[in-house]
Amino acid sequence: MNEFWHAFSREKNDQQYNPTLWTKRLPTEELLPAHIAFTQEKSESYRAKGVETLAFGEAEFAGSIDVFRPDTLPENAPIVVYIHGGWWQWFSKEQFSYLAQPFNHQGFAVYMPGYRMAPDWENNTPMESIVRQMQYALAAILKVAEKSAAPTLYLVGHSAGGQLVTMLQHTNWQQFNVSESAVQKLKGIFSLAGLFDIRPLVDSFVNDEIKMSSSSAAAVSPQLLAPAAHNCPVHLLLPELDTPEFFRQTKEYQQKLLAEGRNCYLKLAQSRDHLDIIEKLAEDNDEIMNYLLTNMKVE
Repeated sequence: MNEFWHAFSREKNDQQYNPTLWTKRLPTEELLPAHIAFTQEKSESYRAKGVETLAFGEAEFAGSIDVFRPDTLPENAPIVVYIHGGWWQWFSKEQFSYLAQPFNHQGFAVYMPGYRMAPDWENNTPMESIVRQMQYALAAILKVAEKSAAPTLYLVGHSAGGQLVTMLQHTNWQQFNVSESAVQKLKGIFSLAGLFDIRPLVDSFVNDEIKMSSSSAAAVSPQLLAPAAHNCPVHLLLPELDTPEFFRQTKEYQQKLLAEGRNCYLKLAQSRDHLDIIEKLAEDNDEIMNYLLTNMKVE
């Protein structure tokens, strides 16, 4: 693994890990506001059609999951779990409700768990706490999948969510009272514009509010962990217009998984940047959505 990033200055890290600086479809200062406005409008429209909530977790790890299951779907519909991004400190599950629509139309029930933002945790391990909270969330969804006889479950995450979905495969599900038959329903992981070595972010703008330590960053870096307990295909979707560091990290993570004997696929999202890789998923015949659906079996 190439660790030349150790030599990066704070300025270099800020440049390499801020994808909004690298796309040219809008001026940098307009890109994020446009993304927020777009996703909010789309999501408010889809939420108006109906959303249920599912509680999960306990104590500080408690939270809620938005469930999108139109009346046209059977109780045992296959499941997609979507975890949102935002550098572990911005946005919310409600911001991305619109992404449930294309999956619903293809016969999937969609579960979107929310997590407490990293600066809001009253401890010294906010990043590990977010992972733990998402483990509780997925445990609750896996139990629902078993109870409803859903045949398959897929994890999809974007950016920070892309890191979280790859971390979840390292969970000891016995600690959450999840049966092995329920765990086996997890058939694929899709990380869109994810990061897999969090250590470079310690000295960057991302950490100004999180204040994670180097040891915490290592603990939540899938690149540095032992082989995952659960073996299912992993798909890494990389926007063509992301930064060189996103390219390096994605390719090195694929190499790690392949060396472990895992099935890991890298898909280049041509002409897509860090934000419109998800903005366009709800468009008709979108290439990336078609890739996701092609690799998700409705059994």
